[in-house]
Amino acid sequence: MRTALQRWLDSPRATLLAPLTTLAIGLFFVFVWAPHPWGWRGIDQYDQLARELARGEPFSTTDVPWGYTYYLAACLKLFGERTWVPVTIQVFVNALTPVLLFWLARPAVGQRIAALAAWITAIFSFNTVYASTQSSDAICTVLFLLSLLCFVRGHQHSSLAAFAAAGALSGIVPQFRPNMILLPVIVIAGYALWPAFAAKGRSGAVSPELDRNFASAGGRRRGIRRLMRCAVFGVAMTAMLMPWIVRNYHYTGALLPTSTHGGIQLWYGTLQTGPYLESRAHNPRSAFASAAFPYTSLEQPIVITGTTGCGPGRHVRLAYKTNRETTWRWIQGVKTAPLAFQFEVPAQAIPTTIYYYFDTGEDATPPEGAARPLIYFVSNDHLGDLDGAGEMLDIFDVSRLARQLNEAELATAIGLLLPEVVARHVTPFAGLSRDGDQVIVHLSDGSWISVPPAMTRQTDLGLDGVLASELVSRSRTMSSIQPSQPRCAAMEGIAINGVFYRREPHEMQRYTALAFDNIRRDPGGFIAASAYRLVRLFIVRGTGDRMTTHQFPLGRLVFDLAMLASIAYFAAFLAGVAIAWRRRSLFLYALIPIVYVPLTICFVLTNMRYTITVQPLMFVFVAMTVAALLKLGRPEAGPFDSPGRAGGAS
Repeated sequence: MRTALQRWLDSPRATLLAPLTTLAIGLFFVFVWAPHPWGWRGIDQYDQLARELARGEPFSTTDVPWGYTYYLAACLKLFGERTWVPVTIQVFVNALTPVLLFWLARPAVGQRIAALAAWITAIFSFNTVYASTQSSDAICTVLFLLSLLCFVRGHQHSSLAAFAAAGALSGIVPQFRPNMILLPVIVIAGYALWPAFAAKGRSGAVSPELDRNFASAGGRRRGIRRLMRCAVFGVAMTAMLMPWIVRNYHYTGALLPTSTHGGIQLWYGTLQTGPYLESRAHNPRSAFASAAFPYTSLEQPIVITGTTGCGPGRHVRLAYKTNRETTWRWIQGVKTAPLAFQFEVPAQAIPTTIYYYFDTGEDATPPEGAARPLIYFVSNDHLGDLDGAGEMLDIFDVSRLARQLNEAELATAIGLLLPEVVARHVTPFAGLSRDGDQVIVHLSDGSWISVPPAMTRQTDLGLDGVLASELVSRSRTMSSIQPSQPRCAAMEGIAINGVFYRREPHEMQRYTALAFDNIRRDPGGFIAASAYRLVRLFIVRGTGDRMTTHQFPLGRLVFDLAMLASIAYFAAFLAGVAIAWRRRSLFLYALIPIVYVPLTICFVLTNMRYTITVQPLMFVFVAMTVAALLKLGRPEAGPFDSPGRAGGAS
């Protein structure tokens, strides 16, 4: 049996059939049955952005990078609304994974183990699951493996063209998976400093030519040729990143090599600590996602949009002044649709309070115009009390009234901040109590807010329940409390900095501030949760909780099987690493990207999906374990890579 398996792995047919097997499984998942609930459109909602691009509209976000969206848009332009087409194409692309892995691993581990790794990948790769839905993972994995292959071939053959290709691909990969952005920098830095270990201390297990190749390259690491390769790689990578960076800088004024999504991911990670280790959805502190005040942290022009409520014939103007400059200034609205207008207030320094209202000449919003203007803040104090002049009713006022035990005024304030509850003829305030030095505000739905003795941040509050979560982010101007005469609204649906290039950079900064606030409150819990996720990243784990995991038919069975498979392959991977380390396998370099992924994302919201880009590399170490158990051959040599033959260096 062992001999037959060895012959099969030694045969060129082994690597030919592996990608065909991946293709067959992928097509089955697309057209027959898939072990996920998302269908062809996927869970990441790329299709809407792709439709905008296909219609010729600009890419309307900085929250996700461009790579996969442009792929879908190209498919829409060429094939129309046939959702199965891009999914089927990426199944074919994903079928390249086993053969790319074979070519990448064979020089370092030999024919048999490389072929075995290709087959393990062909059958068990989680990328094949995600290839059957609109997800960037499968294409990203192929591009990543191709970049590594070009890098290795460039090293083996001293090819600047291969290094240029590796650099270009390394610049594209983060536009599918942003967490891969720093890996090329680490790899090229390591390459520049690579010692000549491949030619030292070896027992002759690999071909002398391969040893000489590695030793020669390592010995010239500070030489001109090595620096030239690094420079070519860096220039090519930068060339691929630069258009996106320039575009983002043009829109936002910030350097964004990938996306603005990192802030919210970090915040989510800080919510998944302690008793909420497996689900941020149950953490009451998730209520602080909404700010206590309308504000921006950007010193950029402020974009205000809305629609006129007084008919299409009216032209709307905006009047504004600040606490720094008390003269009212007027801005003419730019009509963007029959009833829609856009205004742009000049950038304001931090901190600034802006007062504004809209006017048509006959009607105004608010109705009293300059007498009762709307208020907006420019501040980078994301969690503090921005209303220093006391012109708004907000959660800080509620907290002060609670500390004063002024129940009558507290009930009135809460009612004004929760008018929809009062409209149901329900009094939202239910009473006060004490718990040590904390004052507890009880609300009518059973929720509560605890107020500490000294409150300087919105997040100093403790809370639980629906109304409490609503109340902590409510505010209104004091002047709006007074009744107004009903009039035609000069402007409705008002949105300030709602455009993506203002909203998303500001949200990135706010979520980052929220994340560091959580870390400051429980650094030990955050470190423990991050350490847990270092390992948890490699394990699939489902749950029956609908707030945590999407539920679908056969979901429990699928998750249980995936968990067992992921535990088994992770254990086999660790054993393979031990084997490779003991035998000083050249393929140990693959640990750089494998270790990079969990180390750079364990502190954010993660799941096993984030590691499947490097899963094929892990399968090579799994193959080493299987080969050792079945006694198929050493990880350094095979029939084409044995001592005295040149196959390993080709």
